[in-house]
Order: sequence, then structure tokens, then C-alpha cells
Amino acid sequence: MSHIIIVLIVVCFVFRKPLGRLLAKRFPDRAKRQRVLATIIAAFLLVIGMRLLAMFW
Repeated sequence: MSHIIIVLIVVCFVFRKPLGRLLAKRFPDRAKRQRVLATIIAAFLLVIGMRLLAMFW
């Protein structure tokens, strides 16, 4: 599962310009766009944190 997350992060980094344009079209309001990105980042961090917690449990 962790390799899938790493691949997704790398793909998002490589295609960050097109993804940024896609988000800009979908959410023209800058504050709304930043909330969506913050939610996505928080979800990734929660998943990674839960996996670390499960690993050391």
C-alpha cells in the first residue's frame, strides 16, 4: 500500500502544473482551492500516520 502512495505523490509532483490548471478551472476561488488541497494533504498525512502507528503497535 505504501508504494502506491509514493507513486501517487511522485505522479502529482511530476504533473503538478497540469493538475494546478485543472484545479484552477474546477475551483476558480483561490481560498476554496487551497481548502481542497489542504484536505487532500491532510488525508495523505492521516493515512501515513495511521500506517506508522499500526507498524509500531
